[in-house]
Amino acid sequence: MFKDTNKIKIIENRIAQVKAKLLIEQPYFGTVASMQKSKLNEDIQIFASTPEYFEYNDDYLEYISDEELGFLLTNSAMHQALGYNQRKEGRLDWMWTLAQDYAINSLLVNNGLEMPSGLNYDEAFDGMSAEAIYNILELDAESDKHTPKDTNHIKTEKMQQTHEYDEDPIDSMHEQAIEKIKQQGDLPLGIDLLVLKIYEGQISWRDELYTVIENSFKFDYRLNPPNKRYLADGIALPSLSGEIMRLVVAVDSSASVDEVMLGEFLGEIESIMNSFENYEIDLLIADAKVHEHYVLYPGDELEYVLKGGGGTRFDTTFEYINENINTPKLMLYFTDGFGTFGEYEPQYDLVWVLGKNGNENIPFGRVITL
Repeated sequence: MFKDTNKIKIIENRIAQVKAKLLIEQPYFGTVASMQKSKLNEDIQIFASTPEYFEYNDDYLEYISDEELGFLLTNSAMHQALGYNQRKEGRLDWMWTLAQDYAINSLLVNNGLEMPSGLNYDEAFDGMSAEAIYNILELDAESDKHTPKDTNHIKTEKMQQTHEYDEDPIDSMHEQAIEKIKQQGDLPLGIDLLVLKIYEGQISWRDELYTVIENSFKFDYRLNPPNKRYLADGIALPSLSGEIMRLVVAVDSSASVDEVMLGEFLGEIESIMNSFENYEIDLLIADAKVHEHYVLYPGDELEYVLKGGGGTRFDTTFEYINENINTPKLMLYFTDGFGTFGEYEPQYDLVWVLGKNGNENIPFGRVITL
């Protein structure tokens, strides 16, 4: 038993190293592959893809190279990340899964990843979406050219039923990967065909917020140290380093902002702190006036009592900044948007991050709604 445990530890370390290498050599594929956790499954011959896990046969992984393992990790994550469960639309399970595999493997092969022998690949399907491939497979089905046994290495599980307010982590992170890698110009060749414009025009508010921050400062991507945001989930993504990010963040603690919204605000601020390596954040807690002013540095934690509960005057916050903070470059104001704005627009970039049902009728600045 001890030997088996040690063997699994070695395999898990190897998987982590392969993901790290993918992040550097293939940024998009490395990001997507890092989304899934890995888990031993001795009941399968090769690997299986589920919404949460890359499941593997340990004996098989010892047989293949690191480059081929990178291919499997990416294939597994892409089955989940491309939203195929939502795109099924009444198609046969086994044939739809096979079409996905052909489309994904074609994408990976044509982007230079090394495919292990025995997987589903046909150059005739190069540049085709899973939907188009399915139509061809359907025509060939009567000749028994493709059968359900072709998908025995891909586990097709029903997604758990979720409430409409739930957010699937794979889908969310995939959208972020698409946008961030697109900004670097490193999107894989042919990825748009597989996505079929599913994410076009659907940039999440969080992506929009992070894009504003990244565009305001000069950053580089680096893996050491990794982005702390997803480390608790066993996922190592690149962190952003570069110039010191001097950011002003105000949190509206007035009576119209309830505890749930305040929790969301603080959660997003903490997420920003975990996503950037080098920062100095002036955090203001304010309603009709500024009650608290904290300066946050890397390693600090948010453990503050939020004073307030009165009305909201944004203009007094701006006055406080002018008197106490030297020439800010960017300010984020977390609020519901209801209050007194004053006559004068701040001379720095201002982004209003509104809670749900917030007042979007704001006279100046950029508005992003959670």
